[in-house]
Amino acid sequence: MKNLLGIISLQIAISSSSTVIAYIPPARRSCHSRRLTSPTPSFTFTAQKRPSRGERYLQKDEGDGCSQHNILDSISYRPVKADDLPECYKIEAASYPEDEAASSENIMYRHQFAGDYFWCATLPTVEANTFSSKQEATDKDDIIIGFICSTRCDEFTEESMSTHDPSGSILAIHSVVVDATYRRQGIASAMMQNYLKQMLPFSNLVANTMDLGFRRTLLLAKSNLLSFYVDNGFMVLRPSPIVHGKQTWYELEARQDSLEKVIRMQATSTGDVHESVQPSIAKARIFETSRSTANPDEGLDGNAFANGRDQRREKLHNELKRLDIDPNELEAHPETFGTAAMRTYNSFLLPKSAGALAVTQSPTRPRVVANNISFLVREYRADQEQWLRNVDRNRGADASQSLAKASDNDKHPITIILDNIRSAHNVGNILRLAEAAGVDSVRLCGMTPRPPHPKVLKTAMGAAEYVSLGEDKDAASTLQTVLDLKANGYKVYGVETTENAISLWNTPIPDDDTEAIAYVFGNELIGVDVQVLRECDGIICLPTYGNKNSLNVATCVGIIVWDTLRKLKLTVN
Repeated sequence: MKNLLGIISLQIAISSSSTVIAYIPPARRSCHSRRLTSPTPSFTFTAQKRPSRGERYLQKDEGDGCSQHNILDSISYRPVKADDLPECYKIEAASYPEDEAASSENIMYRHQFAGDYFWCATLPTVEANTFSSKQEATDKDDIIIGFICSTRCDEFTEESMSTHDPSGSILAIHSVVVDATYRRQGIASAMMQNYLKQMLPFSNLVANTMDLGFRRTLLLAKSNLLSFYVDNGFMVLRPSPIVHGKQTWYELEARQDSLEKVIRMQATSTGDVHESVQPSIAKARIFETSRSTANPDEGLDGNAFANGRDQRREKLHNELKRLDIDPNELEAHPETFGTAAMRTYNSFLLPKSAGALAVTQSPTRPRVVANNISFLVREYRADQEQWLRNVDRNRGADASQSLAKASDNDKHPITIILDNIRSAHNVGNILRLAEAAGVDSVRLCGMTPRPPHPKVLKTAMGAAEYVSLGEDKDAASTLQTVLDLKANGYKVYGVETTENAISLWNTPIPDDDTEAIAYVFGNELIGVDVQVLRECDGIICLPTYGNKNSLNVATCVGIIVWDTLRKLKLTVN
């Protein structure tokens, strides 16, 4: 039946387009090997080649005698004007799920109080129809095909991001949106690079902003967009505690080196840069009463969205008690719970818009807010304890530079070779521990996933930025990698369970703490390739005492690397 449907679809496709079409019926797969177990017949019909969708976007109508024309050459960038807001909201609403899209009130607020940080990409109206047949008629000189907007704040929390502090140290990017008609043509990347250039006059990287400039550029993104932002100069920090819709979001920060690259490019270009140097510090902050961290009843009178506050308070208090947080103590001594937790608490009791009020009416929202408050309280208390050092968040403008410098100076002569690892989560975990251990490099061979794979970046938690992948980052052969390292004086050991393997407990202490060592870790199912093992200088195994004789590969890497570090320290002593 499936093959019959495929043939019918094929016939329809041939009658409606002129292109080369190949019919490939669905092949059976083995549930064990996951490889094709039956030959795949194909039927090819040759016809006149039709341009791809990308080629059609990059071409003007052949009837006007124009040659190919790149849409990026026609795009202009400018600040959003008041009469652009309906168009921006239309693009926003069409690009995000209903529970994630910014409301029209939020769009208007960002433009009114943070207009300097609200920029759009436009196309001349006369050229718009060249690139899209779906473009609506308009009497404007240009049309908006995408926009980016931000606000400034001092803390990257849901409450702080909902307002604008003109002197805030963080630039929080809210929306990076391209009209669906114009996507997949590089517009988002071009728009982001231009936006970062326009924001430089407001940052502390420009001398004449003095203490008024923001120090960090942060945003939230879903896992499927992590690779896009990494390619555009951002690094992944952590899964975000901010609840925004139903999916998990991740915090990303613009890398210092990428911002400096933008500065260098700007210095050598003649492009127009936004004239304003200093942010407008005279604009008033809205919703001041809801930002109170001392009295949750402040601003109750006259608040249009205060209806139902007592019921919301009761539900939230019940959820807080479930998490062993005393709500009475939270209200009496807010300073012991942290500003971020109190702002989240007050934001739930006194919403600032009709949309926020509607969100609070969800039956599950009190529990979500309580969990968020619990996390923020624990984060605040951990931050206050000087002896506790379990937070590796970048701090200050020089954080990324100092971290990169530390990584260069504290490398150990250890190289990790991953032989056809199949799990991106394992690779990300290994990159994270490799950065923490300060290993010299990690070699990703064969089918091993590599950055910017989103699952690798998610698990690496930002560490992938600081781990060297060797000079040949596209090495395809584990065997060749091993031979090259041995030729450069490395001692290469395979980590595998074999009859002639040496127990980890019996491996000798190196004679020299500068001796270069490489360890090969194999595929989760079949282990290290036999040919690779034959070329190793030795084979090491981890002793096991249970029924299972193997461990997760990332766990194994951690044990081997830290045992090597311990022995290197003994050598030094």
